[in-house]
Amino acid sequence: MKLYYKVSFINAFTRILIIVAFLEFAPDLIYKAAIVHTDFNLEKKKNQLFRIIEKKGMGEFMEEESDSTYADYTIFKERYVSIERVADMGQDTTVTSKRDIEGEVLDYRILKHYFQYHQTKYLLELGESIQYITDLNSILREIALYLLLVLITLTVVIDLSVMQYLLRPLKKIENKLIATKHPEKFDFKRVNTTTNDFRYLDNTISEMMRKIQNAFHIEKEFIANVSHELLTPISILQTRLENMIEAGNLNEEAEQKILESQRTLGRLKQIIRSLLLISQIENNQAPKDEEADMKELIKEVASEIEVRLEEKNITLEVNAKDEFIYKPCNRSLLFTMLFNLVNNAVKYNKQNGKITVSGLLLKDEYRITITDTGKGIPAENMESIFHRFKKFNTTEESYGLGLAMVKTIADFHNIDISVSSKMGEGSTFTLVFKTA
Repeated sequence: MKLYYKVSFINAFTRILIIVAFLEFAPDLIYKAAIVHTDFNLEKKKNQLFRIIEKKGMGEFMEEESDSTYADYTIFKERYVSIERVADMGQDTTVTSKRDIEGEVLDYRILKHYFQYHQTKYLLELGESIQYITDLNSILREIALYLLLVLITLTVVIDLSVMQYLLRPLKKIENKLIATKHPEKFDFKRVNTTTNDFRYLDNTISEMMRKIQNAFHIEKEFIANVSHELLTPISILQTRLENMIEAGNLNEEAEQKILESQRTLGRLKQIIRSLLLISQIENNQAPKDEEADMKELIKEVASEIEVRLEEKNITLEVNAKDEFIYKPCNRSLLFTMLFNLVNNAVKYNKQNGKITVSGLLLKDEYRITITDTGKGIPAENMESIFHRFKKFNTTEESYGLGLAMVKTIADFHNIDISVSSKMGEGSTFTLVFKTA
């Protein structure tokens, strides 16, 4: 998952936690705040009422000699006032309680206050309905939920946009690395950014790629120089050994040993030539100005490999019906690449096995698949099968350069190569030629 997606999802998750916490604790906080405000209003109304009593006396509410009780409430019963005579003074309180007013039971916040007027004891009750608090709580919770959901959606979109903008330099650095299939093709142009971290990362990667490039140059020059220098003494040795055999003064045992030495020198010469070819391709010294009919090239490879097929009685099936001309290319190198893959399919196949070579033209690519019924490649070896001198089967005559050469030629022609394998059933190599 992309970094900016992760950051946006983390931000969204934290906001969801905030919403959950808000919906969990906010109603209680709102309720307590409303109760405090209601208590403040009741205390204020109590003071107002006593100012009226001080000015006009209790006669404004009830006759002092009468045993009647004064009660008054609003038309919708949101508030009420009650004054009654009592025998004893109690403790002032403010409580939440139910009251039955004209047959309707409602929840009220009630202030109870005991006072004495002209030697008479009274209980004052001021009540204010808290139903609106409950209703307000539900409304606020619903509004908050919708509002917060809208805010989360907006902030996630904004976060994605901002993160994409902020991480654009990182995306450019990533694209530079993805586009670099070979150290020599790395783009050292600096990424334009004001973020110190990205600038440091870009500079560090560039410096690392320079070191890798230097190491590659040294390795390629060494291989090319050593390989070239080795060919001359090997050729001289082969000539001398041939002259010794032609002289005819050797016994049979000595002649046999010289022939074995010649075969060894031949294998060594083949390795050196392979290394030289790889070095030539990697140094961009190989020409790439030809075109190749892939259908015909596959047929040529099949014809060339016929002798080896007979040794194991292997059947080669070619399914290349679509015409496809690949250019620019080096036709000889493409032939070598295909031949090495088919040759490997023969080498590691079983007796009476089968090889299928298919060529298929798709919308924007031409795909060649080479499938065999061989022993398969162990999973632990899959990542290093294209490495030089990697030889996993010591019983086969191999130098560990065939697949390395295939990969080098494929990279030289911008051909994607992949392999899949199942032990005991065989392997499939896939070559993808881009047409667009």
